[in-house]
Amino acid sequence: MDPIDNNANIKPSRTGGDARTSTVDQAGRSSQASAGKPVVEADAVTITRMAEDMLQLETQLASVPDANMERVEQLRAAISDGSYRVDLERIVSNLLQAEQDLS
Repeated sequence: MDPIDNNANIKPSRTGGDARTSTVDQAGRSSQASAGKPVVEADAVTITRMAEDMLQLETQLASVPDANMERVEQLRAAISDGSYRVDLERIVSNLLQAEQDLS
């Protein structure tokens, strides 16, 4: 499974420019810096603890195989040699239980 890149649409900010820099304060007001003192504001990103935990879990899940290959091989061998038996009562019971859980 390919990881999701949530930063694919982020474009880098432009650097350089003229001596006058326009900024917007927290109240949304625009201000102009003088030619001698451009206003430089750094962008900052804060990742919450929950987001850090989710990233860690995503990394751990990436290393987990999609299927239990040992069990798949056991089932494949049982089907091949004819020893695999379908337990219809168990299937019906589980389907009925799932239906009750959804109701």
